[in-house]
Amino acid sequence: MTYFTPDRSDRPESTNDLRGKTTEVGTDQTKTKALADGRTAVVESAGVDGFHMVYYYFDAKGLEDATDEELRDLLTDSGINVPAPSSIDDDPWISLSAHQTTDAQDRCIWQFQITMG
Repeated sequence: MTYFTPDRSDRPESTNDLRGKTTEVGTDQTKTKALADGRTAVVESAGVDGFHMVYYYFDAKGLEDATDEELRDLLTDSGINVPAPSSIDDDPWISLSAHQTTDAQDRCIWQFQITMG
């Protein structure tokens, strides 16, 4: 199966909020990771209000009904260190989430997000 690399040219611009606590880090479209099944993930990260987020965007073809756990397994099988989610009381606190969205060319992609705080 052939997969496309998500077009993230429509991503929000880096801005500081009124408190100056929003920082975009590593949001260059050229940062990609080859996934185990042949997909290419575009990798972005950001720091917002003391939280650090890493995003993986990749073609949803064939994974339209995938669970968060199946997506986590794909990333892990691809050599990406996806930490286990933790309790809000843990330090660092870690949350995982995934949802389908579209890229700048209106193609269906997954956004897999790791949040640490």
